[in-house]
Amino acid sequence: MNVKTMAILVLATVAAVAIGGCSHGRGVEFGAFGTVLDSKDLDAGYGGGVKAEFNPLDPISVDARVGYVHFDDADVAMVPVEVAGLYNFPILGERIVPYIGAGAGYYHFDAEGANLDDQVGFFPLAGIEIGLQRLSILAEARWLFLGTDVDAAEGELRDLTRAHIDSVGINVGAIYRF
Repeated sequence: MNVKTMAILVLATVAAVAIGGCSHGRGVEFGAFGTVLDSKDLDAGYGGGVKAEFNPLDPISVDARVGYVHFDDADVAMVPVEVAGLYNFPILGERIVPYIGAGAGYYHFDAEGANLDDQVGFFPLAGIEIGLQRLSILAEARWLFLGTDVDAAEGELRDLTRAHIDSVGINVGAIYRF
């Protein structure tokens, strides 16, 4: 791709964002996302989830999420049910909305050949929404603080009594605003 083509694509993207906008502020959003989580003891996990976000005040929002993450190497599935508080920093007329926040969740585990206890964990996060009117894309990074007890394990988990899932997670998805 030459410089001229790249410049045209960049200008078209900036123009689309400038005309469209995120339509952020008070309201309700629903979205879906893909997730990657690389834990210390369970290795890489992949999955996705859905979220609902409510904005009671302009810079503040609360979201609830349910997801599914599968760790292939250890053959463990995790179902997180989470809630988070977010502080939004809308810029460029609310077309780009960086945010920071923190949350907590209940994490249910299902493992082949092991018994992992369900646990409560928490996470700080930072992300960004870039939008075109009611549809936005989101990208966020977070650090999950989570560990679980391992009982009667076989295979990959047989030498563990406690699995450390503490790790960086990346979520990328789309949000629709009502």
